[in-house]
Amino acid sequence: MGLETLGTRSLVSLVFGPAILISAWIGGYIFLGLVTIMVILAMHEFYNLSVQKNVRPQKILGIAAGAGLCPLLYFNQLQHLWIWLSASFLVILIIELFRNKGSAILNIATTLLGIFFVALTFGFLLLIREVPNPAGYKLGGDLVILIFASVWVCDSAAYMLGSKLGKHKLFERVSPNKTVEGTAFGFLFAILTACICQLTFLSEISLVDALVIGAICGSFGQVSDLIESLFKRDAGVKDASNLIPGHGGVLDRFDSEILVAPVVYFYLRFVVF
Repeated sequence: MGLETLGTRSLVSLVFGPAILISAWIGGYIFLGLVTIMVILAMHEFYNLSVQKNVRPQKILGIAAGAGLCPLLYFNQLQHLWIWLSASFLVILIIELFRNKGSAILNIATTLLGIFFVALTFGFLLLIREVPNPAGYKLGGDLVILIFASVWVCDSAAYMLGSKLGKHKLFERVSPNKTVEGTAFGFLFAILTACICQLTFLSEISLVDALVIGAICGSFGQVSDLIESLFKRDAGVKDASNLIPGHGGVLDRFDSEILVAPVVYFYLRFVVF
């Protein structure tokens, strides 16, 4: 990474990073709007990747179905969530009958994958923000901040220390630059960041819970990043888009949260609270 690219990347992070964390802390419709926009942009990028493989997903319907999940998750309308997903599935199947573009199987599968892999998983950030807990409304925002902080520190540590000290390739077929050493450093720094968050502003959860959440961020975050790299490599592109200078697209910047958010939510619901 050149100095110019690194400078651009750092500048964008300094602007957008605090904005995202502040919106998570405020919560409400501001965070709902942010996550919905992230879902729309990330799904658009995901579907564009599939076009590189001559797949023709139902972009508009898929994005509409994905965006529609966000308010249902925000208002915790889980009973209506399954109705929405089932209805979307049926409509996608019916509409494909009237299309004559590429493979029907691949079109349907990719459209549904965008809804489940991108929209539904991102939406768990809304469930975490509004998670029922004895400490009150503020805790959900602090937990989302912990997740973003741990994931971002994990990514940075894995990249920088892996570049300096990495000698053993992790998944060269998927991501040639990732190393075992970088992955280990990322995992450890994610845990360290989560523990620091607990000691500074998250006393409502135990240090053990913070350690577990940090481990989730450091492990599932990197697995999620590898999965997105697999999709990009299959599509023959370096980035999902060039929307965010120095970072690629929304999917590139927030791919780690895709698997982290649902796993952290289930841990919070079934273990912590």
